[in-house]
Amino acid sequence: MGCSPHRVSPADALEYLRMILGVSTTKSAVIIAETEGHGALFAVIAIRPIPFRVESGNDLVELLQSLTPIFARHCKRPNFVIALLKCSSGRFGSCLEAIKAEAVIEIAASQNSVDLFKVAPQSLKKALTCASDQKWRDRAAELFNSEDQHDKWSKGHAGAVSVAFKVAAE
Repeated sequence: MGCSPHRVSPADALEYLRMILGVSTTKSAVIIAETEGHGALFAVIAIRPIPFRVESGNDLVELLQSLTPIFARHCKRPNFVIALLKCSSGRFGSCLEAIKAEAVIEIAASQNSVDLFKVAPQSLKKALTCASDQKWRDRAAELFNSEDQHDKWSKGHAGAVSVAFKVAAE
């Protein structure tokens, strides 16, 4: 049982508040930011980490089993999409655990027939309108956690919220 796609015309789009789950992976958690709206109406509803470890294939199955009901629950909303912060490669790239979690997220989205948008971290500086010398994670904290309303704000939180914001603007 998956999401049935809900497409609306641009004229009807304002009737819906677009629900976006922003997702970021770290070495030990998948961070999910539940957001809705766009532009000045963009709002972070909740942020929650899903802790995981990757010591065996069973750990990845457990992560999939944790993500599937979350994605399935949100499928009931029209215009629901997932924005996923892509892992980086290279010398200073993402750790293997984060890369594996990214693959599991893609599987969970596919199993639930959810539209998934992969967002490159390099695109966030422009999307968040950072100053030339400002890092996108710092700008995200400034925009979305300026009053410390989100406990334990981290790089993962910044990534999850930022990708949702970018996709909401598109």
